[in-house]
Amino acid sequence: MTIQRIKPEGLAPAHGYAHATVARGSKIVHVGGQIAIDTSGAITDPDDYTAQGETCLRNLVIALEAAGATTSDIANITVYVVALDPQTQERTFEGYGAAAAELGVRSTGFAVIGVQALGHPDALVELTATAVVD
Repeated sequence: MTIQRIKPEGLAPAHGYAHATVARGSKIVHVGGQIAIDTSGAITDPDDYTAQGETCLRNLVIALEAAGATTSDIANITVYVVALDPQTQERTFEGYGAAAAELGVRSTGFAVIGVQALGHPDALVELTATAVVD
């Protein structure tokens, strides 16, 4: 599997993401929405965007690996944040960034979307991803 990360001239510098990705491989893995829940189904760290950002990414990687993919296979990540503003975004990415550095998540296609609410009333952050595997 190969993923080409494109950061073209003529666009603002991409810090921590790619403007586009081109993925080649034989298996596509779609990771459904991962929120900050533990194995019992309980939300971890209600009201804490930083902790939830970290836990969401850790849960996403567990699901990804269970499907036979690795963090280097990720072509795109979408982040949904409740009540998105500069402060909630910064706190979310403090946790996400710490987990990404530890887990080896590299720059990829990336979108951040502000939402009014998520499926669980205590969830503040949710991640989805697409990966391509040979």
